[in-house]
Amino acid sequence: MGKKRGREQGGKRAQKQTQKRQGRLAGIRDFFRGVRNELRRVSWPNRDQLRQSTAVVLIIVVVLGAYVAAWDFVFQNLARLIFS
Repeated sequence: MGKKRGREQGGKRAQKQTQKRQGRLAGIRDFFRGVRNELRRVSWPNRDQLRQSTAVVLIIVVVLGAYVAAWDFVFQNLARLIFS
């Protein structure tokens, strides 16, 4: 009888491990299905909106880059005056 119980418990353990593996894969599969469904609901910009948004981003990057460069120039010259 003891051997039989050991075999039954071993079989149950194997089943649980298999279910865990399938559970993990099922969870990953469900995640990607959810992502795909959400991406279908997104209202994607058309070509004109995309160009306009890209232009705005590029202009802001250039302006902020010039702003930071100007302050860098000012502080660099102040540091030269103070430390030399």
